[in-house]
Amino acid sequence: MNIVQIFPGKIWGGAEQYITDLGTELTARGHNVSYVSLQSEPVVSHLSETGKKCETIPFSWSLDRSAVKKLAKLIRNADVVCIHSTKFVPLTVLAKKKASSNARIILTRHEAHRTPANPFFRRYFRQLDKIVFVSEIARSTWMGSNSWFPIEKTCVVHNSIPPYEAIPVESLREKYAIAPDTPLLIFSGRVRESKGCGDIVRALSMLSSKKFAMVFLGACRPKDYSVKLMEKATKEGIADRIHFYGFTSQARNLMGQADIGLSPSIVRDSFLLSNIEFQQQGIPIVTTNNGGQPEYVTDGVTGLLVNPKNPEQLADAIDRLLTDTDLRNRIGRAGLDYFNANLSYDKFTDRIIEVYSGK
Repeated sequence: MNIVQIFPGKIWGGAEQYITDLGTELTARGHNVSYVSLQSEPVVSHLSETGKKCETIPFSWSLDRSAVKKLAKLIRNADVVCIHSTKFVPLTVLAKKKASSNARIILTRHEAHRTPANPFFRRYFRQLDKIVFVSEIARSTWMGSNSWFPIEKTCVVHNSIPPYEAIPVESLREKYAIAPDTPLLIFSGRVRESKGCGDIVRALSMLSSKKFAMVFLGACRPKDYSVKLMEKATKEGIADRIHFYGFTSQARNLMGQADIGLSPSIVRDSFLLSNIEFQQQGIPIVTTNNGGQPEYVTDGVTGLLVNPKNPEQLADAIDRLLTDTDLRNRIGRAGLDYFNANLSYDKFTDRIIEVYSGK
């Protein structure tokens, strides 16, 4: 198949990584994949670093005539056009018509937000061949405010992550002088309040008598957010056990050093990739139950689920894993088994190809 992937925005984030990982796998399976983005230096330069060429289009709004004209040229020979933002639906439908193309248009929804489509644009949405949602909660949330859209033209394909190359990285225990018998807790992602990082510090302050070390992998948002967290940690007497590593491109290799993975997001995430990054490495996770997490985390089996904005509950869950090594190992193994059986990248790609080919 000739597949065109259209990036959703002007920054590099989870959806952009999803697209490039998928494109790499599709190419390896013999498909021809090309990329289109807005006039975005971060996206274009990132793709260039990985050896991928990206065409850019101007874009001012969903009916941008110049964007329609250029996109029509880019998709003329496409079998499938994949878009990852609803704002591109009218644009892509019009470009397909202008190009006299028979391409299937697939929209992937990565968010779990109630975003009703503009009534004026509904006629364009109805011309989509399929909407792929990365979780059931993403589908039910969107359909809840767009009940006019045919449910039979939707499907759920859970997110996945490809295998990664394990390379030598520095030891977090050596870097932060963490004793071998001290459980290492890791959070990976954007270090911000909405991801539950404040709740992590609050929960750990309730466990000050326990043995643990906490490392945050990722950039802080805002940049001085770590200062606020350290002020709380200092007040509670645990500052010497809280560490901020910052952004790293080797997060997944560093995550493998964790005894426990934490991801207590307080917002409704459609599918938290950090959770399956831990599961892929057999590391037990504690996460919240307010998004797509319960679709791939069974409480007490493949992870521990807690309510968002509940540091007390989070502390109890962490304490269970700190004090029960057998439980920790059992949940880690079960998470790995679940990932391999249900969320492996091969299975994910198989499902996506079925959608793209109209099966």
